[in-house]
Amino acid sequence: MSLTAQPDSSASDIAEQSAVQPRASVLRFVPVALLGVLFGGLWLQSHPTDAQMQGARVQQTVEANGFRSEVVRRARLLRTVPVRGEIATLQPGIVYNDCRYWPRKIVELLPEGTQVQPGDIVCELDSAEIRSKLRDQTLLLIRAKAGWQTALAGETLQQLKNDRRLSSNRLQAQLTQDLSTSFIEAEADQELLQLEGDVTMRREAATMAQESWERTRELTALGINSVAELDIREVEKQNAHRSVVRAAGQLNLTETFHHRKKSSELRFNAQLAADELRRTGPQNELASAVQRVKTLEMQQSVAGLQLHVDYLERALSACTIRAARGGELIYCHNRDEGKYIEIGGTAHYSQELFRIVDRSRMIVTGRVSQSQVFELSVGLPAVVRIPTLPSVELSAELRWIAPISSPISWFAPNDLFNAVQLELPGSDESVASIAFGTTATCEIVVVDRPDVLQIPVQAVFRNGQQTKVLLAGSTGVLQRTVVTGICNESRVEIVEGLAEGETVLVGEQHRLRRLADSLP
Repeated sequence: MSLTAQPDSSASDIAEQSAVQPRASVLRFVPVALLGVLFGGLWLQSHPTDAQMQGARVQQTVEANGFRSEVVRRARLLRTVPVRGEIATLQPGIVYNDCRYWPRKIVELLPEGTQVQPGDIVCELDSAEIRSKLRDQTLLLIRAKAGWQTALAGETLQQLKNDRRLSSNRLQAQLTQDLSTSFIEAEADQELLQLEGDVTMRREAATMAQESWERTRELTALGINSVAELDIREVEKQNAHRSVVRAAGQLNLTETFHHRKKSSELRFNAQLAADELRRTGPQNELASAVQRVKTLEMQQSVAGLQLHVDYLERALSACTIRAARGGELIYCHNRDEGKYIEIGGTAHYSQELFRIVDRSRMIVTGRVSQSQVFELSVGLPAVVRIPTLPSVELSAELRWIAPISSPISWFAPNDLFNAVQLELPGSDESVASIAFGTTATCEIVVVDRPDVLQIPVQAVFRNGQQTKVLLAGSTGVLQRTVVTGICNESRVEIVEGLAEGETVLVGEQHRLRRLADSLP
């Protein structure tokens, strides 16, 4: 109905009609617009855009080359040095087997983990054989000491014998001297006559020797006798003259003392007695020395037996092993050699049997490759994990680094490692369930950056002198040169070239390099 068909309507009706007509037009247009949008969406689905087509091609390229995509993001970046070692304690009290008398069997033993105090008995070794040996050696020592005392008494007896021999020889010498004097004085005349006759006989013998020599000289001059025979006669003549001189001298002495012959005999006996008296001193000294040697031999035997007895007593005392300090008792098994600390087991001399430890200061003793030790410094934090306790993760601190590298195997002398120690500052409750000697894997934190733009290491590759990555964008795969920073085993820092939120391709480097070379 139009306005001209109703001339009599009021102004308010006209305004109301004019307001109703636009709303009706809008209501008629809405279904048409919805239908247009619906048909447009269906057309777009059946006819994709260029961007969608390019994204599909990028996805096909990524899947065909075995790549995966990852978004560049900021996160915490850690670089660690791995350490493998064993749980130990700092400066433990080590208990050795000090029994030197052959390997001993373990007969009594405190359980592992027992809290001991200084002086407590922790182990008893078999001492039956030592006790038997000690008893036998003690009896031998008593006998040797008795022999020693006998030898000392023999020295005293020998001294008495020496004194008696000396007195007897002195008396004999005095008697022979007195007899010589008295006899000379009683037979002076008889001895004088005998000596005069002796002088006459010797003179005649000298005359005959002189004549024989003269005849031999004449015959020798004629060449009948030899010069040697002349020399013999010369010697006989000289001897005969000497005998005359001696007889004349003896006669002269006899004329002076009136008893030459018997006096000589008695004087000779007196001289023998005097010589015997002089020999008495050396004889006594020799006898005393022989007896002294016997005494020293017995003393040496006593000293040797006493040394053996002392050795057995120390060995017997060492069979009772006591704690030198207080703490927790830990067995020192040697699994490589099959030596276990158990009742019935064998304890060798100087073998490490126990460790008395204090759990308040536990450490991890391990080793680090020489190629990584220069990144370490004392005080760095570390994380300790125990394979047998997967739920336990402990914090530690690097306390010591060995200054000298050494190989761990003769078969690989060029693989050098440095020993390290990490201290576990945990409480007694947190480490109470950890057994000493347990294998532990540690990671020493060398670099800890809280907010670093990073991507996987497998996303970076070298192309010539440049470091590049491949980006997966809406327009396709692009390559971009980047500048890297620190890295660890899996992630690398991006200093320049990428922005947070971009997507990079991750895969094998030769595939990334081949794809990059194929890009325009």
